[in-house]
Amino acid sequence: MCTQIISISREFGSGGRLIGKQLAARLNIPCYDRTIIQRTAEKSGLSPDFIARAEERARSRFHLSAMNVNLGSAGGKGGFAHPQEVPISHQAFFAQAEVIRELADEGPCVIVGRCSDYILEDRPKLLKVFLYADLPSRVERCVEEYGLPADEMEKRIRRQDRGRSNYYNYFTGLTWGDMRRYDLTLNTSTCGIEGAVQLIAALADLREPQG
Repeated sequence: MCTQIISISREFGSGGRLIGKQLAARLNIPCYDRTIIQRTAEKSGLSPDFIARAEERARSRFHLSAMNVNLGSAGGKGGFAHPQEVPISHQAFFAQAEVIRELADEGPCVIVGRCSDYILEDRPKLLKVFLYADLPSRVERCVEEYGLPADEMEKRIRRQDRGRSNYYNYFTGLTWGDMRRYDLTLNTSTCGIEGAVQLIAALADLREPQG
């Protein structure tokens, strides 16, 4: 059985969620994606919808720093001395980071997105993967999944990628998609879903201690 934690970062529409699920099934370990949202909502008192759309809302670094509400009225329970002074985006990120660490403490797993490569970077058994793809293949995959016209999906893909980049860069101080940050980067337009699963699983196997 795999003994590692695998973090999958991805461009929108590159197939990251599906790859994460299939990889976890192959390695017989849990895959965490939407679970993180629900557990973060429970921990922070914020709505699952707000947490799920945090990256989408990240229109700019200024926008993230300016998102400030009275968390007392929002049901926040993060334990801050003055919760009304904590930007809601930060409250959500801190709660999410705590959830991700808790999940990693439970054992080997696949974690999709949510800055997990940064949050868990001190873990010696962390395998960091970044998935990308060309725009036409991402549009095609998203049109099939969401049923929207191709021109609308192209705009959504660009907006989602911009949000993910703003969100990641703001909270980590690093650069989203910088290939030097990852152990493996894959173009899913070239290798496909199954190919990506096989390649990541092969690298995980190579990193396993040999008895």
